[in-house]
Amino acid sequence: MPTTRTASRNTLLRYWTVRYVITLSIGLLIIGISSIAWLKHEALTRRLHHVQSFAQEAAQYVTTDRGNMVVPDQFYEWIDLNQRRHKLPGQFGLTLFNQAGDILFYKSAPVKVGPSSSKGAKPAPPPYNLGKQVPSANRPDTHTSEGSSYDPAFPFPPPLEDTVIINEVDYYYQIIVPVRVHHSVIGTIAISYAKKELTDISQQYGLIISLLLLSGLLGWLILYLLLRKLTKPIHEVVQAFKRIEAGDYRLLLQEHVKEQEIYDLLVYFNVMAARLEQLEQLRAELIAGVTHELRTPITSIRGLTRAVRDQIVASSEADEFLDISLNETKRLEQMVSDLLDFNSFISGNIRIHLQAVDLGKLLSDIIHHWSLIYQDDSLVIQLDIPARTQMVYGDTGRIQQIIVNLLHNSRQAIGSNGKISISLSEYSSTHYEVQFKDNGLGIPIGEQLRIFERYYRGQNKKPAVHGLGLGLTISRMLAEAMSGTLILVESSPQGTTFQLLLSKVPENMNIVHRSNCVQ
Repeated sequence: MPTTRTASRNTLLRYWTVRYVITLSIGLLIIGISSIAWLKHEALTRRLHHVQSFAQEAAQYVTTDRGNMVVPDQFYEWIDLNQRRHKLPGQFGLTLFNQAGDILFYKSAPVKVGPSSSKGAKPAPPPYNLGKQVPSANRPDTHTSEGSSYDPAFPFPPPLEDTVIINEVDYYYQIIVPVRVHHSVIGTIAISYAKKELTDISQQYGLIISLLLLSGLLGWLILYLLLRKLTKPIHEVVQAFKRIEAGDYRLLLQEHVKEQEIYDLLVYFNVMAARLEQLEQLRAELIAGVTHELRTPITSIRGLTRAVRDQIVASSEADEFLDISLNETKRLEQMVSDLLDFNSFISGNIRIHLQAVDLGKLLSDIIHHWSLIYQDDSLVIQLDIPARTQMVYGDTGRIQQIIVNLLHNSRQAIGSNGKISISLSEYSSTHYEVQFKDNGLGIPIGEQLRIFERYYRGQNKKPAVHGLGLGLTISRMLAEAMSGTLILVESSPQGTTFQLLLSKVPENMNIVHRSNCVQ
């Protein structure tokens, strides 16, 4: 359990939701500004085209079949009707000039014109005809722009050109359309339109804001739901860790998820929980086993020595009791030695004295001495060692420890009546192979993958054989420390085969004794 308190932290859901909302808001704001600018540009382009079409229709409306320009009495009504038809917003100024530059018709509009004192304002365009202004009769200079009888946007008559002219001034646009009769320009229609009116999209602001808010809300909702789904298995893992901390290892998280990363997390958590449960079970069995294994010989030694001390047994039996006590102390010493060796491997302090070793001779000596101990048993030991010298690079004592442990395991598997075969051969250009075969009952399939685990003891060995379940574990560690390995080749009801690989002595290597500390 954590011993120190850390600063409070936001949940994964809140942390990423807040950041997503901020990022989304900034993105939507940029999109909104860009959309408004684009919509204004599109509205301006479209409306200028409509104004041009409107002016061309007006030019046709004021011309007669005789080629003259006549302003109809219903011209105002016509303008109002066609303005709605062309969907032209607001008010605009319209002036009809004849060929001489005189104003035949003028419809005013609230257009702000004239030089602007504001910074960055565009200068007014040069006059169309510097040589001729609007006639003084039609240009009451003493009036204001709102009450004048001419459009301040056109202080001079526009030129008689056969093309449409569109000019942008400070706050308005000038649209000049020629009036043609029989391919001749007999006048112009000049329209001044406020830029604010042409780019007005106020009716679409509500739609834009609604879409942006809806997009933001939908994006937040989607992220919220996704994070809820993502954090749910994480919360389950956290709760499972709390149960493990409390000592409950019997749990299994559901793995029915589609995301590969979450699936891997749950799968490996379940594997870890199962492994921790096994280790906890092994730990409990180890404590019980060590307690039992130590208590049994200690109880035996105490009882035997007390019987000898109290002279309960005769002198001949006393010697036998002392021999039994001595054997029990040796068994205690072996168990303590196994624990110390294993602890040394775990801490990286065990020393391996590497040197050139004649493996054939060493193997023969070990098996000979071991067979003398069990010469009363009906064991058949078959040894196959080539006559050629086979040198390995290892520790004599550690190799002997591995071989004796394998021999003991084979004897336990076959009892006192069976056959053990040991063969030595060249495995590869870098290793020699020692195979141990017996004709015992074999190792159950369910236990074969776990026989090298620390403290693990098979079900068949627990009631019959004393030990801590460290023999094969230590043997494999020793083999790997000498650049070799120990593996289970096969096991069946007909017998079991182990393979020990040991590294050869390199041909170009000077044979010296070395002492390595296994890390």
